[in-house]
Amino acid sequence: MFINGEWIFRNDLEVFNPYNLEIIGYIPSLSRKEVKEAISIAQEHKEVMKELSPSKRYSILMDIAREIQRRKEELAKIISLDAGKPIRQSIIEVDRSISVFKLAAFYAKEMRGETIPLDDGIIITKREPVGLIGAISPFNFPLNLVAHKIAPAIATGNVVVLHPSSKAPMAAVELTKIIEKILKKRNVPLGVFHLLTGRGDVVGDEIVRNEKVNMISFTGSVEVGGSITRNAGFKKISLELGGSNPVIILNDADIDMAVESTVRGKFLNAGQVCISVGKVLVEEEVADRFIDKVIRETKKLKVGNPLMRETDVGPLITPESAKRVEDLIKQGVDEGGKLLYGGEREGNIVYPTVMEVDSDNILCNVEIFGPVLPIVRVESIKDAIEISNSTIYGLHAGVFTRDINKAFKIADKLECGGVIINNSPTFRVDNMPFGGVKRSGLGREGVKYAIEEMTEIKTVVIKNIKY
Repeated sequence: MFINGEWIFRNDLEVFNPYNLEIIGYIPSLSRKEVKEAISIAQEHKEVMKELSPSKRYSILMDIAREIQRRKEELAKIISLDAGKPIRQSIIEVDRSISVFKLAAFYAKEMRGETIPLDDGIIITKREPVGLIGAISPFNFPLNLVAHKIAPAIATGNVVVLHPSSKAPMAAVELTKIIEKILKKRNVPLGVFHLLTGRGDVVGDEIVRNEKVNMISFTGSVEVGGSITRNAGFKKISLELGGSNPVIILNDADIDMAVESTVRGKFLNAGQVCISVGKVLVEEEVADRFIDKVIRETKKLKVGNPLMRETDVGPLITPESAKRVEDLIKQGVDEGGKLLYGGEREGNIVYPTVMEVDSDNILCNVEIFGPVLPIVRVESIKDAIEISNSTIYGLHAGVFTRDINKAFKIADKLECGGVIINNSPTFRVDNMPFGGVKRSGLGREGVKYAIEEMTEIKTVVIKNIKY
């Protein structure tokens, strides 16, 4: 699509508005040959990017942040049209993307090594770019998750080939136009950045397999993440994958806080968030009160057109995604789950759904990726921990309690990358380390931590210094 400073325009793939299924644009579907050519061009520019001074990288990143800020409302609308995200949530995504580029600008000047003394010399370490990064991004945060890959890559002096999801590529297209504008302004060759659109089994697969690529930064499904680990060869890999993200609510919790955080954390972006609330594990003593309040709050959510300011829940990304979630709800009921609220589907919209289930129900053991909240009653903290740790996932968890000792104890016992006390697992700020264990991923994002992933440590030893 954007290769070596040239735009390629072809109507190979249609891009749909998930809310009404109207065509909002077209993108090229690049061939494997075209992807290989783009990667070869990117490789030729590795030294160009490596030799950019920290000050110039800083200026590029700050310029991008300012341009995103200038186009904030436009970009938010594109996200809502492209991914079906309610406009208020899209505006927040744009704001977060601005912060990511500003944070990366700061760290462009703050990459530090260390010195290690020797009896007759000194050891110096420094961080250098890995070289060529293949960034593969998902549909659900089509601007911010792209920013989390591109901004640290620029800060560290890497070249990039970006492959956005073909389900929602338009925000990445607009960001590429911004990057093109800033690179021209700063007199940087455009071959340091490429946008490659098309089918994942062609474009993504070639990026993963190509030996000229030095690192893969991927956000997406566990299944694709597993394929990447098998096919990437000798390159660095950062994988941000799925989660079943439990919320544990103890009988001493602030129930109103727990309800508000759980409802917000479950139905954000119609549940299409890797750290969306996966299941609630609530102690029996407070279960009835919690469930009643959750249903009351869920009923307040406005469902509909993502471009309307009052909308809380929009569509799922495709008809297939909506049908999958509808089928999961039916299977959950067939396995003994109680449908407490919702459960309906209209086109790509699945209405916010609350169910009470047992811990062995299908809804507790898959990543739903839709607006369905399973609630499980538990007898003890021990039971909650065992259920939380019994899945293949280990991304985030939330714990609600007023007892700091219980909070730390549970945090120590949970097998996951992040534990959020007195908030939902959906909580994330862009400067915190973010990632999971088990099949939820490898490595960490969050600007500072992505910078560490996207660099190699070089050790320089100076011997025979005479004192």
